[in-house]
Amino acid sequence: MARDRHDWVHELVQRRAPRRVESAARLVLLGTAGGSAARSTRCGYANALIVDDVAYLVDCGEGVHTQLHRAGLVATRRFGASGERPVIETIFVTHLHADHIMDLVNVFQGSWPSSRIDVYGPGPAGPPFTTHDDPVHPVRFPEDPAPGIKGVIDHLSRAFGMNINARIMAEQRTDYLDHLVVHEIGLKGELEPDGNSIELPIAIERNDAQFDMPDVEPFVVRPEDEHGVTVTATLVQHAPVFPALAYRFDTPQGSVVFSGDTGSCDNVVTLAQGADILVHEVIDLDALLARISVLSNFETVRAQLGRSHTPVDEVGHIAARAGVRTLVLSHLVPGEGKHTPEEWEAMVRDAAPEFEGEIVCGVDLDEFSLSG
Repeated sequence: MARDRHDWVHELVQRRAPRRVESAARLVLLGTAGGSAARSTRCGYANALIVDDVAYLVDCGEGVHTQLHRAGLVATRRFGASGERPVIETIFVTHLHADHIMDLVNVFQGSWPSSRIDVYGPGPAGPPFTTHDDPVHPVRFPEDPAPGIKGVIDHLSRAFGMNINARIMAEQRTDYLDHLVVHEIGLKGELEPDGNSIELPIAIERNDAQFDMPDVEPFVVRPEDEHGVTVTATLVQHAPVFPALAYRFDTPQGSVVFSGDTGSCDNVVTLAQGADILVHEVIDLDALLARISVLSNFETVRAQLGRSHTPVDEVGHIAARAGVRTLVLSHLVPGEGKHTPEEWEAMVRDAAPEFEGEIVCGVDLDEFSLSG
């Protein structure tokens, strides 16, 4: 039965209000939808981890700039100097699919940072993008088919060059690009050394679009900072996108892990051992069939989604093996129109009764205390 164009209003009204906590160390789900399809009730995937007067942003999906404002966060010291609104000082990007970086340039253009922001993310993908040879489905931009986060920011900035230069010339603003410090993460020998890159001394064969991610030990991305926060990461299963990362944040108050986009992956289990909160993506592929079955390449798309995302009946097992306290479902696919949050939670619980922790299907602007 076709949906009425106003059905989303009923869905939103019936949904529970976002969780609220009074805690100096807290997690905020800025956006909980996965993919780039248009949605009415959820913003694109993004999260903020707040520790006292600073915040760490994880991914920048569609709408995150607005959601930062709604969450009481800012991305420039000009408006957060009083300490009442925590300031984004660091951005971590899990991977470079569009739905994870769509609002990245908006954060910079809209906030116009006046102080340093460190950006951590994947380096250039390399193969199979650079080795792909298919005359029917050739790669675009063969001279640079899969740039890393440094190249992405450069390309986006150039696209907005007129706006940047107009603000500098007419309004005498400082150039916010001077405040960005970009750290690319990748394999040794595949990055351009610049003093900020993070090289992993491993080799991973990537001969085609279906390569498997081997077991990888977690590695330090950012040593303990002045707020007592240490960030580690691992590589996850999201071929052909590479590197695709999961991040773990250990703070004095507790620990949070973000799976990023991944198929079921032992590396996430290793990274998340004993964490207080695991924010994990989830997909119900069957619920998507009606939508994607109209595609001429339906079978290829279905197989790819099944390889690169975690089914709803598997995510609870991952949480149980990792021994986490709370499993938060996010990057929901489909994000609306199929399941209520309570139904998502029930599906996970029924499939993984061995997981004894809390299961929460995220709602945009949900807050979770890191101190329990």
